[in-house]
Amino acid sequence: MPIIAVANQKGGVGKTTSTLNLGAALQEAGKRVLLIDFDPQGNLSVAAGVVDIDAAYPSIGDLLTLSGRGRTLGAPTIETAIVATPAGMDLVPSNGTLSAAELGLVSSLNRESALSVLLKPIESRYDYILIDCLPSLGLLAINALRAANGIIIPVQADFLAIQGLAQIFETIAAVREQLNPDLNILGVVLTLVDQRTAHSREVVRVVRSSLSGQVNVFETEVRLHVALKEAARAGRTILDFDSKSRSADAYRQLALEVLQVCGDAAAPPVTLAGQPGITAEQLLDLPELVAAVPHYEQPIPFRPRQEEAVVARVARADAPRFETFVAEGWEPWLGVSS
Repeated sequence: MPIIAVANQKGGVGKTTSTLNLGAALQEAGKRVLLIDFDPQGNLSVAAGVVDIDAAYPSIGDLLTLSGRGRTLGAPTIETAIVATPAGMDLVPSNGTLSAAELGLVSSLNRESALSVLLKPIESRYDYILIDCLPSLGLLAINALRAANGIIIPVQADFLAIQGLAQIFETIAAVREQLNPDLNILGVVLTLVDQRTAHSREVVRVVRSSLSGQVNVFETEVRLHVALKEAARAGRTILDFDSKSRSADAYRQLALEVLQVCGDAAAPPVTLAGQPGITAEQLLDLPELVAAVPHYEQPIPFRPRQEEAVVARVARADAPRFETFVAEGWEPWLGVSS
């Protein structure tokens, strides 16, 4: 069961937006999804429709605080922390108590594994658990990487965002060596892409060419789109807020790529009773007014529309080992001087 950390120590690159909407797209594909808000700011909780995050109890911060103090007997469990949000997602909310929890973890035993221990009882209930990480490489981020077996790195189509890639790569390499050898980079996803500007197009080109054959870069690009901000303000996912928008389609395609990289497949579409082979989506696509259908002796078989899946450009098994990429030096690949 994939536990995926959506992480980048740089802020404002689309981690929260991607966590929420990727989760919604995976759920639309028939997967059971849980979101973990692992940022003291609680932005994922707010974007998912939790109005008063300070009133959320128990939050992920409360659970980690109790765990760090060794008070688990009779204490709230992670099952009691899961809320069904207005956005239609299962979520473990976060608030300012997570900052206090991080300070408490500093002196606790197995401080890097606190989140992993918390998630154990519920792993079997979900197909995917997505962790929205805070913009930091501190103890909380290490906990997320220790608990995860995959990481998705959102990268804004901006020059400064490229510089931050080096740090996250080094951190991942250290975590793999010392704490979690099963941690894999599922891919880098380019976000806030503005194809109208030469700068944005150049950053996309540099990231793809620099990481080619080393780290998977998803084919899907999330374009700059105001509807994503409006959906977050409304406490809804983009698939619910504007289902036919280009951003909703982008996250659907990204979900297909993530499923392919994880060796998974979307659940088959649900067919309508009495109409085999016809899905609800296809029925909604039919025109309101149709011409009369002539009678035939033999019924004409219905051929459902085939959707073309977009797959990852580089299979994980075919890519060079990540440690080799780090050991040989990432500076030349990213155009950074040491």
